[in-house]
Amino acid sequence: MGLEGEKVIIHIQVRQMLKAIVLLLFAVFIFILHETGEITRFINPNYLSFSQVASVLFLFLFFIQVPRIFTARHNEHDHSQCGPWGCSHENDEGRVTAKTIIAYGIIILPLLTGFLLPYKDFGAAEALNRGVHYSSHDHSHIDGHGELNNPHEKLVMEMLKESVLKVDNENFGSYLGAITSSPANFKGKPIEIEGFILKDDLLANNLIVITRFLVTHCVADAHAVGLVIDKGATLGMEENTWICVRGELDVKESSDHLLIPVIRVNSWEEIQAPIEPYIYP
Repeated sequence: MGLEGEKVIIHIQVRQMLKAIVLLLFAVFIFILHETGEITRFINPNYLSFSQVASVLFLFLFFIQVPRIFTARHNEHDHSQCGPWGCSHENDEGRVTAKTIIAYGIIILPLLTGFLLPYKDFGAAEALNRGVHYSSHDHSHIDGHGELNNPHEKLVMEMLKESVLKVDNENFGSYLGAITSSPANFKGKPIEIEGFILKDDLLANNLIVITRFLVTHCVADAHAVGLVIDKGATLGMEENTWICVRGELDVKESSDHLLIPVIRVNSWEEIQAPIEPYIYP
């Protein structure tokens, strides 16, 4: 192409092209997670709108970045011997150094793992690494005047009126918080609960715990909570198995004098893992 007798060459800026590709891949990755519903395995559904905005923003930045890939230059140098990573006679903008490769490698790593590796939900191993909460240091109880000194006071009073405590995805976190904070008040209370089995070998008696993960914002802050199953080691429950347990609540005292709510099992059955295994309080 000639311009006033002078030859103009369209030159591709490699760095700018890499930036555009990364932006597009992030936009596509987030879009795929939303389209397949897998996004809820990473973040609380309350934040889905924020991730959608992020996807649109990445796509917007991609379109802004595309024109920067191509630059028109007068044919002042011979580019026939230039390699894919730039020419020696160009400025630093046209070169890709080892530092640049490392930086882009770190940025692209989440994309590689997201596109190439299968997703895995947290289970017993992750729960043990993060620690399981099935007791509370605040064990308040109803006094002789029928008053309850407990931050979960209103909820506890409502739960005590129920014939059976049916613990589901909606109330899992709040119900277990109330039970562990004042376990003595729920002694003898019928309960029905679902979760996966965890064997806590680090404590005495090899406790069996029915467990769920609570995710406040994203899986990075996920923490495991659950209830100890009384004599669970003799019931044939396998670790990481999802079960539904029906029984009655009771209380045991640990070696460090903490009151631990436990379930005395009446019946249990193995179930399929839920589509959304995490609890979003």
